[in-house]
Formats: sequence, C-alpha cells, structure tokens
Amino acid sequence: MTGVRIEVDGTAVEVPEGTSLLAAVRAAGGELPSLCHDDRLGAAGSCRTCLVRADGRIAAACVTPAAPGVRVETATEGLRELRRDAVEVIASALPPRALAAGSRSELAQACRSVGIGPEAARGGGDRGGDESHPYVRLDRDLCIACGRCVRMCAEVQGTFALTLVGRGADTVVAPGTGGPWAESDCVACGGCVDTCPTGAITEPGPARGLTSATVPAEVRTRTTCGYCGVGCALDVVARDGEVAAVLPARDGPVNRGHACVKGRFAHGYLTSPERLTQPLMRRDGRLEPVGWDEALDRVARGLRAAVEAGGPDAVAAISSARATNEENYLVQKFLRVAIGTNNVDNCSRLCHSPSAAGLAASFGLPGGTDTFDDVERADCLLVVGANPVEAHPVVGARLLQRVLRGARLVVADPRAVGLALHADVHLRPRPGTNVALFHGLAHVLLAEGLADEEFLRERATGLPELTDLLADYPPDRVADITGVPAGDLVAAARLYGRAERPAIVYGLGVTEHLHGTDGVRALSNLAILRGAVGTDRGFGVNPLRGQNNVQGASDMGALPDVLPGYGKVTDPAVRARARDVWGVPVPERPGLRIPEMFAAARAGHLRALWVIGRMSVPPTPTRTG
Repeated sequence: MTGVRIEVDGTAVEVPEGTSLLAAVRAAGGELPSLCHDDRLGAAGSCRTCLVRADGRIAAACVTPAAPGVRVETATEGLRELRRDAVEVIASALPPRALAAGSRSELAQACRSVGIGPEAARGGGDRGGDESHPYVRLDRDLCIACGRCVRMCAEVQGTFALTLVGRGADTVVAPGTGGPWAESDCVACGGCVDTCPTGAITEPGPARGLTSATVPAEVRTRTTCGYCGVGCALDVVARDGEVAAVLPARDGPVNRGHACVKGRFAHGYLTSPERLTQPLMRRDGRLEPVGWDEALDRVARGLRAAVEAGGPDAVAAISSARATNEENYLVQKFLRVAIGTNNVDNCSRLCHSPSAAGLAASFGLPGGTDTFDDVERADCLLVVGANPVEAHPVVGARLLQRVLRGARLVVADPRAVGLALHADVHLRPRPGTNVALFHGLAHVLLAEGLADEEFLRERATGLPELTDLLADYPPDRVADITGVPAGDLVAAARLYGRAERPAIVYGLGVTEHLHGTDGVRALSNLAILRGAVGTDRGFGVNPLRGQNNVQGASDMGALPDVLPGYGKVTDPAVRARARDVWGVPVPERPGLRIPEMFAAARAGHLRALWVIGRMSVPPTPTRTG
C-alpha cells in the first residue's frame, strides 16, 4: 500500500494512503480525545473533540485524511483549549455520576486528560433507562448521542436494532422497534456495550463499565473463543480471581473487536453450582467427590485391567474438537504409544473429514484456500449449506456487511434463514441432491464459456473427464433432480461465473452428509473452473467448521486411521517415521470410529472408554441434503 509522509508536531511519520489525521497522530505517539470515533466504524466527526491544525486550518482529525506533506499541529495552547471546550460542553449535559471518581468510561478519562473535574457534569437525571435485556443496561441520562452504538449495530453487526430518537439535546439512543430493548431485533453481540464512550450502555454486574478501550492490558488474558469454528480472539478480565468480563480483542485477526452473544456473555457457567470442580467416583451406584490422586489411580488401574483382559484394542478414547492442539496430540499419542491401539476418534471426523478428503483431493491440502479477510474482498459470495448469521455470527456479520456494500450473493440452502434473506438468488435443493446441484452449476459455467481456459490449461488436470461427467447435468435435468428451477440455476451460475473475485463458503450442510466428500470436491470444481484458487481472480473454497478446533483435532491425528499430519496408519513408511520419533511401533490396523466403539462396548469387546472434553453438539447446522 502506498505510504503518505506527513509531519505531526515536528515529527515525520509515514502512514498508509487514506489514513486519517487521528490515526497519524497516534502513529506519531500522540493522543487525542475522540468521543464519536471508534476504529471499527466509519468516521463521523460529530463531537469535535479531536481538533487539530492542518497546514494552518482547524480540522477534525478523525474525518480528515492525511495528505502528502501536510503539517499537523496538536499541542498548541489554543488547540488544547478548543478540545477542552468541546469535551466540557458534552460533559456539562450529563449528571455528576458520569464523571465520578470510579468511572472508567472514555468520557471520564478524556475529561481527566484535559483537566476537567467532576463538577463539570451539571445535567439532570430524568430520562430513565431500560433494564429489560439480560446482558445490556441502558442509562439514557449518560447518552451523548454520539451514535457509536447505532453505527456498531449497523456497520459491524448488520442488525440495525438501534436508532437515535428525539431532537436537539433530547436525542438519545433507543431500540429501533420502539419497545423494550429485550423485544427489539438485538442479537446481544455486545458491540454497543463495547463502543459506548460514556457508560450509557453497559453490561450488568461486575463487568459494568468494562470495555476493550478502557481496560488496561495488564489485567487482560488473551484467549480464543471456545464455541464455534470462527476462532475469535477474546480478552478475559479477572477481578479477585474471578472472571469479571470477556471482551472482544480489537486486534483479533478474525473478529477484529467484535463478538457474538456466546463469546461475549456466555461465561456464567464458570460460577454455576452445577459445574464440576473435582473428580467424582461411582461408589455403590452413586457418584461421590474424591481427590485427584485417588481418581487418577482408579483410571490407571481400570485402563491396565482392560488391556490385560482384552488387549490394547479393549481401550478407546473420544477426543474433542473443543480441546487444544496439544491435548489432542497427547491423547492420540497416549492411545498409540502407551496403550498400543488406534482406537481414538473425535467429532471432527464427521464435520471435517469430508472437507479434509475433498479439499486435499482437489488442492493438495486439507484446509480452506483463503482467509476471511480475502473472502471479505469477494464481489460474489456462494454460501452453501451454512447459516453463518446464527451458527458463526461474527463471520456471518462480516459476510452480511460485504453483501450490504454491494457484493452479489447466491445461497444454496433448503431454508430461508440468515443470509438467504439478502440473496440475489436462493437455490433450495431437495435434501440429498447437493452433488447434482453443484454439477449443474459447473455445467453452465462450461456451456456458457465462463470457465478460465488459461487457468485450466496451465494449472488443472482432469478437465476432459469432468466435461464428460457434466454433460449429464444440464439445467433441466438438474431441476428435475433437485427441485431448483432451471432459470435460478443458470442465474446463480452466471453470477458466480461473471464475478471478478468470487468466493465459496460452505458449512456442515455439505459435509455432514452421505456424499460429503463428493460435495466438497464438486464445490471445489466450481472454483477451479473459474480460476478462483491461488490467483487474484477469486478467493477459492472456504469451510465453516462446527467447533473451535475442528481443524486442529484432525491435524493432530486424533482419528482412528491417520497419524498427525494425515499420514495413514496403513502406510508402512508413515508408521516407520512415527516409530523413529516415538520410539515404539504404531499399530498398523485402523482403530474404531465412534459408532464402532459403542457397538464394541455393547458386544463386550471394548472394556474402557475415555471421553475427553465437552461432547456438546455444534451450532445447529443448515443442511442442503
């Protein structure tokens, strides 16, 4: 990206083209109050608290782009007075509690930074509030009508649940539906809470007033969300050894300062009286608390007895796609090295194995081809068998924003949910007809000359065989098979085929299916035909995982037929490499899958089953078949 060199208070600084003066001042080590500004949002320039002088002219730094050679002043006494006056005018309309000594709000901190004391807040306190929502509290008396919450709901989440009502000094935020907050379209992402600069919108309880902008870095612990497969970066804030709040990390590579209701607020289970905090052992038909030493000794004796009675294959383990890479690696290694069996499996084999097999067969690697940032640059999205607005909310919000900004959208899903409501074309195939639908789209790409001939000639193989196959899937026949009107099929293929930068996003509706691998390969064929993989002409094929570490659980080898890195246990060379690393031979026969484990247990062959992590069901998938 082209850089722009400017001068800030005598210091030269280079910033990317299009950068605001506010960002340039911060890059130079300065800081300005900016009560209407949030880096996650478009600039507004309404509060006038970030005034600077640029080449002699007074300007709001947040809405003024950095021009080459411009000289910016921020530190003159006159500019400080202008900014102080702007902040004081805003604070003067609020009640004294807005600037109370314990307030951590951006406004309170801005007032302290420019020398404004609590006495500046002289407003009344009779506009009321809204406490109907379980995770959000509204105190209208603290609202300065900056609009950040409204813009967060619109520009980031895409829900448009909030608006500003009233006129002049009486303007205040309110649910767009006009009733209580709890009855509005709010999806409880927490974005409004995190962006509010005054404390007008807060999270109740110990998290009150805690936002990603006001909590010091030293009291945060960075983690990754443990729910869906998006992988949002979160900061956990603790007080007195207890979790006080979970905040979206503004530098999170995927969520970029956003979260969903689960990641943001669903940490109450930590203090639930039903949470297990010590081992339980069954005695006389009842589970009773015991110490860790006693519990571990019982487990070890039980595993040893199972091996002695039935051999290594009498033991199995079900690992978890919610566990870390390290845990999954150790589990599979324990089964193979310490026990001597390949009986290890996890739920990702159902939702991810078809992706791994299909993507590896098509592209040589068992993962998605592009990042979410790449997908967000697409001018046409083909979303298949997924409901990301509900199942992967942060990615769903990003995809929705892309559509709202003009990207074309094709949704293939039997249900009219989520993104389907915004689709240019919504394909609703009969269950079980995924592959025929994808072949029909590919047929149109070839028939109408929408394939990238140069790409296919130089970087792909198998086109003649695919062409012969696709000859049996003209639109009319596909319509008979799938129930999708031929006109809709052709329209969808043309949108995808004529786009400059198309991208495919698919979910569990493709993979948790009898023909899941075939479906993934057929989708991959669409991207290959378009030359939309590994080029600047598109953003490939991208799976949405069901849980937070589906990819890692499989990569680490917590599967019955492959070792870490997807080497097959039936391959002598793979087993030899594992033996050289681990020092013991690896069983050559694939282990039991989860359903086979239960069957073996019922038959009396499986004597010990170790279940690890949470076996909770992934977010409800949308199925195309």
